[in-house]
Parts: sequence; C-alpha cells; structure tokens
Amino acid sequence: MITFEETKECKRELKKLSKKYKTLKKDFAQLKKLYLTECPQGNGTKHWNLLYQNERIEIYKVRMHCDATKGKFFRVIYAYHIDTKTIETIEFIEIYFKGNKANEDKHRIKEYIKKYY
Repeated sequence: MITFEETKECKRELKKLSKKYKTLKKDFAQLKKLYLTECPQGNGTKHWNLLYQNERIEIYKVRMHCDATKGKFFRVIYAYHIDTKTIETIEFIEIYFKGNKANEDKHRIKEYIKKYY
C-alpha cells in the first residue's frame, strides 16, 4: 500500500496551477493511480529521472501529461521513502509546467533532504 503526501509548497503550487489548467487535478490523480501505485520507482522510460538516492529515500522527476496543455507536460518532483517496511510513502515536493519554468528547484530538494534525512 502506498500513501501519498504533499509538501506545503507543492499543495500551494497545485492549487495555483489548477486555476489556470482545469484538468490538472484529474491528471495528477491519474498519475498517482495509474503510474505511481504500480511502479513508484519509474518504468524505465525517458519520462522518469532519478535525481537523488540514498539508502532511505529516492527523489524522482516525472513528466506528467495534462489535457489542458494540449500535449505538453508538467514536471512532478517526488520523494519515494524506501526505508518504511509496511507502508510505502510518496511525498510530492514540486509541480511545475515546463513551459513556465526550465528546471526543478534544486534548493527546495536539498532542503527537503536535509529536513528529513
């Protein structure tokens, strides 16, 4: 069983972006249900990039399709906590539209790693 959580920054971004991109919440739910519950560590395609890894956590960047962007992708940064034995946890760190922002917030990822590990 996988539990999903979001950092407060990610919640804020999702809320703000959902106002402009009306299908975003549905597409985000689909990402969780169809892809992350089945293969939280990626499926080996170019859509997943491992950004950080240690014995307790892996941080991934994944491309997420959004119907409202007409074929363009959002990027979702998430942490997969591998140190939990019974319940797997995925925490979303950042979500952004590739057309508005070139890369992930590396400082936010470093702060997340420091805060939890």
